[in-house]
Amino acid sequence: MQGIKKLIRTVVFLALVGIVGFTLYNLFFLKPKVEGLSSLEKLPKKKEISLIISPRAYVDKVRVYALQGSREVLLFEGSLPKRVNEVRFTLEPRKAGLKDGDAKIIVELRRFYLLKDSFEVSAKVDTQPPRVQLLYAPYVILQGGSGGIRAKLSEPADLFVEVGGRRFRSYDVGNGVRIALFGVPVDTSTRDVVKVVAIDEVGNRTVIPLGTGIKRNHFKSMRIELRGKERIMIPKLKTILGGDNEELSFVELFKKVNEEVRRENEKKIAQIGSKSAGQRLWRGRFLQLRNSKVISRYGEKRTYTYGGRVVSRSRHMGYDLASVKNAKVPAANSGVVVFAGDLGIYGNTVIIDHGYGLMSLYAHLADFRVKVGDKVRKGQVIGYTDTTGLAFGDHLHFGVLVGGYEVTPLEWWDRKWIRTRIEPVFSD
Repeated sequence: MQGIKKLIRTVVFLALVGIVGFTLYNLFFLKPKVEGLSSLEKLPKKKEISLIISPRAYVDKVRVYALQGSREVLLFEGSLPKRVNEVRFTLEPRKAGLKDGDAKIIVELRRFYLLKDSFEVSAKVDTQPPRVQLLYAPYVILQGGSGGIRAKLSEPADLFVEVGGRRFRSYDVGNGVRIALFGVPVDTSTRDVVKVVAIDEVGNRTVIPLGTGIKRNHFKSMRIELRGKERIMIPKLKTILGGDNEELSFVELFKKVNEEVRRENEKKIAQIGSKSAGQRLWRGRFLQLRNSKVISRYGEKRTYTYGGRVVSRSRHMGYDLASVKNAKVPAANSGVVVFAGDLGIYGNTVIIDHGYGLMSLYAHLADFRVKVGDKVRKGQVIGYTDTTGLAFGDHLHFGVLVGGYEVTPLEWWDRKWIRTRIEPVFSD
């Protein structure tokens, strides 16, 4: 009996030693850290702040204050919620009493009513959003069409045009002036608003509705019957997909290529289009394939049927131009080749960068006369037409890209349109 009591006392003693040791370890050796301190480095007019304390280490109070000169300004003070390691608060520097300029932000943690841990952050306070002066903007723009703006900023800021759920970046041309070419996606509502958005270094945002009207474009609808085309198309579809697709029917093969591969290809084109030179490489109207006939237009809504049953849909995003077999394909304008290779449904494809987000695309080619990095001049032969990719016959798919999005080439073939709608973007 005496031995059991001794054992119990020993166990209790060891448990108490363990508790005390664990507590002392948490207090003096396991120092808390704060995640999210970087969010305090740049303070705009209003900002949501999230600070995560890890490990908790008996932290019960959090105090955040700023030092500007000899002034101390309290920004937040409160308890760390139970079983939650995060404090969130809205910071409005001007309301809190901070002035624009440099400041030191101190995050102070109180532990076990006695100990304090402090973390210091050098901050920039800027509560003034950037001012945007529009120097040029189009009066109206067509669904699927292109436009451009010229704007002057009061301070360095990121500026872009937002339309139809897409953003089109701008480029710095000096003296606080930025220019941007943009497109209107084909499915954009005529009631949509084209906006210019400027975001400064600390996150202040200015949004300006352009007042540019969106004009309806009447796109043709087509129904294409696939039955009878199996012999020609199955080898193409399998080549585009690659791998073993023997278990898929003709309709399944077509649907996979026309929808899944098309999305992948459009994503790739968007990635290529997002990396454009910050200089103008082109001049004058863009060239159309010589002596060519238009066999398919931009924006066409295509419905594919098999035995009369609808199996797939797509939107044609360029012009299909047919001439003689293996016709010479000229560069529509001067620029630099940024892609030359296989591109799924587009087959052998060349993409030329003309600068400031503007590019041209040439698809279904037989071969290339250029490679990535080549500088090409307007009219230079870059390849030959063929039937590569998802093409039913020998032709050129020609596209114009703005910010990686295909817009109608019709405008870019028009000398007057370029002179009146695009040249003002580049004029001082």
